[in-house]
Amino acid sequence: MTAPRPPADIADRIPITTTVPTGRFVHRFFTASNEPLYFDRSQVGRLNAPDGTYGVLYAAKRPQGAFAETFLRQPGRTQLAADLIARKAYARIEVTRPLRLINLHGPGLARLGATAEVTHGGLPYTAPQAWSAAIHAHPLAADGIAYKARHDDREICYALFDRAAPALRELGRERDLDQGWFYELAEPYGVGIAPPGLAES
Repeated sequence: MTAPRPPADIADRIPITTTVPTGRFVHRFFTASNEPLYFDRSQVGRLNAPDGTYGVLYAAKRPQGAFAETFLRQPGRTQLAADLIARKAYARIEVTRPLRLINLHGPGLARLGATAEVTHGGLPYTAPQAWSAAIHAHPLAADGIAYKARHDDREICYALFDRAAPALRELGRERDLDQGWFYELAEPYGVGIAPPGLAES
């Protein structure tokens, strides 16, 4: 099913919101050669701006959600290549003022006229990016979008607009993921480490 586009009256609709309070942490896996507080202006990400006029940083409420959205993008994957793990790093980010996010999950979908296809559908990302732009322009001036992870719908993820940048502070960074805590995140998904020499396709 094709994801719907934002309704013409979305600016008049009252969304359901989530507040991430001051002092709470959000979690992110990112390309290790980059800085963790990176707001993407490309047209690659699902909830990126369709015209690159604002940046989006992707994070999650829990490390499990960040893991699922980063390492389980290929459906059915049972092994992670060592080179993929080596290219990634983890950051814990502190929220320094309350973040107000518009819910694009649960009852929040119907409230706005959306469906789960917006955040769970495949390519192209034309529709979800249209939703990102409409929510960014909403009079509420929210800091971003809260949505369910596509690869583990128990987990809440965040698409944070660059207007939230002053409210985010890197609290800890881990470049070496070859550790027990990382493999504990992978274990519930039945994902192991590929034999040496097998590169990420």
